[in-house]
Formats: sequence, C-alpha cells, structure tokens
Amino acid sequence: MCLLLIGMTDVQAQKRKIFTDRVKFGAVTYPSTATVTANMVDGYVKMKGSNRFIFPVSDNSVYRPFAASADGTMGAYFSGSVAVAVTTSHKGGNYPPLPAGAPFSVNSKDANVGKVSTREYWDINGTNATKISFAWYQDSGLASLAPGGNLSKVYIVGWNGSKWVKIPTTVDAVSILGGSSTITMGSMTTNAAIVPNTYLAYTFGADLSTAREMAPGADSTLIAADGTEILKPENSSMDEVEAAVYPNPAFDRIFIRSNRKVKQVSVWDMSGRRMLTTGSAYENGIEVKGVPAGTYVVNIEDDKGKTTSRKIIINK
Repeated sequence: MCLLLIGMTDVQAQKRKIFTDRVKFGAVTYPSTATVTANMVDGYVKMKGSNRFIFPVSDNSVYRPFAASADGTMGAYFSGSVAVAVTTSHKGGNYPPLPAGAPFSVNSKDANVGKVSTREYWDINGTNATKISFAWYQDSGLASLAPGGNLSKVYIVGWNGSKWVKIPTTVDAVSILGGSSTITMGSMTTNAAIVPNTYLAYTFGADLSTAREMAPGADSTLIAADGTEILKPENSSMDEVEAAVYPNPAFDRIFIRSNRKVKQVSVWDMSGRRMLTTGSAYENGIEVKGVPAGTYVVNIEDDKGKTTSRKIIINK
C-alpha cells in the first residue's frame, strides 16, 4: 500500500513526476509486485503480473491512483471534465479530447444514474477481467456529488460507447490511499471482476436526492455553468445504438452485431487517427489484417446518424 500518501493532499504529495505521451499512448511499466511511493506518472501506467497493483497515475500534479490485479492492465488519469475531455499537456498547450471517442456527455446516462462527475475520469485498458479500485481526495468533490453527503449513494460509472452505466461498487473500509474511506478521501472497488475494455472511460456517479427527483420539471435537463446537472434528464436509452464488436481481442477480422441498420464502421487508433472505414458491407466481417497490433476504438454509425463506440484490442 502507498502509506506515504496517508493524510496527504495533492499539493502536499511531493513526488517525482514521470511523463509519458498520452496521444502516442506511451506507458511506464511496473511489475505487479512493485510498491510505488516515490513517483507519480503523468500518463499511462501498465502492469505485468497478477498481483494487486496500485497504479501511481496523475495529471498536472493531481494524483489519483487506481488499483487492479490483471496482467496487462494499463490506464491513465485525467483531471478534467469528461464532458470536455481536454487537459493540459506537459509539453505546452492542451491535449485534444482524450481518450479516443471523447468527450463523453454527462447527460447521456442510464435511467438509474442520477449524476456524473465533471471533476475527473480514468481511461483503463485490458482484456483480462479484474476488480478495479478508484481513489478520491477532497477536491474530487464527492461531498457535493453525493445526495446529502451520503457516500453510500456514490458509485463508479462507465461509458459504454453511448451512455454512462452504473457499475456495482463498494466503498473500501481501508482505502488504497491508506486509512479509512471518508467523504473527503478514500477509495471504492467494483463488486465483480470486469474486463477494463468494456468501458471507454470511468468516473464517479451518484443517485439523485429525493428532493431533486420530485422537483417540478424533473423530466428535463438543466446544467449549471460548471457542467453540474441540476435536474434529472429524460431517459434517452430508447434512441441509442445497441452494438457489439467481436472477437475481442481480434486478429485478422472483426464482426459487428447491431439492432439497427449500419451505415458506416470506422476504426480509430488512440491518438485519433482513422485506420479504416467501411460502408454497410460488413456482414462477412471487416478485415483488420493491415492494422498494427494495439488498442482501437470502433465507431458504428446507423442509417439515422446515431453513433456508438466500442473499444477493442487487435493482436498479431
């Protein structure tokens, strides 16, 4: 456990910073048996091995580790709103919206998700199932996110390509930061092992308070200046594209299954470059033999212009 972090804020946690290029998807790799207390990585971290590992990820000196225990898991932290998905680059200027497929609207979410955090998010990749733990500090804003400050109403949400969905989560009695989890500092863990690639991004979500759910006009959406949701939106799930991309990992061909007529399928790398595009002739699969090994986002557009995205890994 990273015991040096107990009671520390992001400003007080004076660690040596390691930078990787988020656009080129660079990564610092650690063995899963390592305990990293002196460094924090501004960019992607990858683990080798199957021990529970705490990823020392940060963004512009904001430290937000996560933990996982599956070989090959890789992830990065973004200190910014998922609705904008733009953060400052250590090389100067801003990164484009990251990861590929971003930004992710905080208004598009399952009916049982009340609010989605606009403070921070993670991009986590991998094909091996694992429980994942996410940490927060006071400036993560969980006190204002949770209805009535009730931490039990906060959970992890994942962007499935078209909306945020609730991931069953339990607050850790002893957090990955050390010490007990409280509304100002702690961590929570997914109840079940999940394949990280299932979701394009992860952040915190929460139920709406009873007062807000009963507010007049609660079937419409109002957004404050900082992007915080004020009223519960309509359930828009009836107008979304349900789609699957398989196999995952893929080798030489991918297949699309959709509940709508597909107009176009495109494959993008994690720096936002389009690798290939195909029209509706996808029934016999889409050849990806010429696409280098790596992680990609598949965008699927239906004949009404609705789109969804799915993350896949291509192996060689």
